[in-house]
Amino acid sequence: MDSSRKRFSLISTCLVMCFMVFSPGVGGAQDSTIESLKRQLGEMQQQMQKMAERIEQLERERAADSAKSSKGEPPQTKSEPQAAAQPAAAKGLASAFNPAISVNALFLGGYSSSPRTTNRLTGLDFHNGFNFKEAEFQFTADVDPYWKANFILGIDRNGETELEEGYVTSEELPYDLLPRNTSLKLGKFLPFFGKHNLLHAHQFPFIDQPLVNQSVFGAEGLKEPGASIAYLLPSPWFSELTFQGLAGENDSLFRFADDAKRRGAYLGHWKNFFDLSDAATLEVGNSYIAGKNSDSRHRLSQAAGLDLTLKWRPLQMAAEKALIWQSEYLYFTRDRGREPFTRGGGMYSSLQHQFTRRWWIQGRYDLLGVPKFDDGRKHRWSTLLAFVPSEFSAIRLQHSYTSQERGSPVNQLLLQFNYTIGSHPAHQY
Repeated sequence: MDSSRKRFSLISTCLVMCFMVFSPGVGGAQDSTIESLKRQLGEMQQQMQKMAERIEQLERERAADSAKSSKGEPPQTKSEPQAAAQPAAAKGLASAFNPAISVNALFLGGYSSSPRTTNRLTGLDFHNGFNFKEAEFQFTADVDPYWKANFILGIDRNGETELEEGYVTSEELPYDLLPRNTSLKLGKFLPFFGKHNLLHAHQFPFIDQPLVNQSVFGAEGLKEPGASIAYLLPSPWFSELTFQGLAGENDSLFRFADDAKRRGAYLGHWKNFFDLSDAATLEVGNSYIAGKNSDSRHRLSQAAGLDLTLKWRPLQMAAEKALIWQSEYLYFTRDRGREPFTRGGGMYSSLQHQFTRRWWIQGRYDLLGVPKFDDGRKHRWSTLLAFVPSEFSAIRLQHSYTSQERGSPVNQLLLQFNYTIGSHPAHQY
């Protein structure tokens, strides 16, 4: 212990002598410099003295622990920083297995010239005035090194609860059971058909879904139990093939009665993604789904789709400027046996422009009845202004005008407020 103190004293003395030897001669402005160096040396000596005392303390503690160990007693490892670190580490390990939880709430209000027609066209369950629409609870966590789980529970304005999604995904399994560049999904999920069907209500680019999606898949969209496997093709660009085996539960496409049997369905999707420049990307997708419908095991319902998305976001102003053009076409056929063979199609095209950090202006055109549709052709023009303070909240105002061959035109003004609390996964690109 004394040797340590002697070593520090010797070092400090040598430093003082070196400064005195190499210091310039005394004169005018140099006196202040010498005095400053002396003060700095004094401070260094004090710091060295404190360090020597701390070393002596640690040596005493080590000697005491050694003595206790020789007597068969457990050594003292108590140190306040270490004692605090141990529970923190245990807490961090435990939290790695806890799910990330988020809650999203949607409030919808506005006015429609024909609320009943608006509900039929959009499936919004819309009422004039301001109402709570729905809330979604999302739970995401790693099950183990091989599986990741995702559960989404929805509660509507009537308090009814539904499992929106509940599935596990994996990109690696033991014994190389899953080939390279392959991912697996099991459970209930949103099938990979087009672009819009992959989104939940609070993720919609507009307040309501496109007319063609509502008409083909119903108000709740396409949600199915099943299995999905995706393979990333070895191409110069991003190219992914997805195959899904589904239960065939969709009431609009496959099941026409509440007690109808599920006869199964299958889906294929091909996605291609291209980098056009540092600021622009292009995505092209093809989708097809088919399955036996409830009228007969020999009757087939099927739908095909083509989607295109062009995005521009300059790197220098990524948080303030963006332009998104998205279009999608859907065509379907239903063979119901007892009724005439039905078929029809439609499309939408939308343009979204972010012109400042928190403001968006958007427009969309819907066309239902290309080449035909049971209820005749419908046109809808929609404009939207959005204020987005952050990724956790948004206020959106939308006006839509719908013209129908078989019915009066409908004007509607919608105001939506949604917010999210908690940690949530990234949205679909």
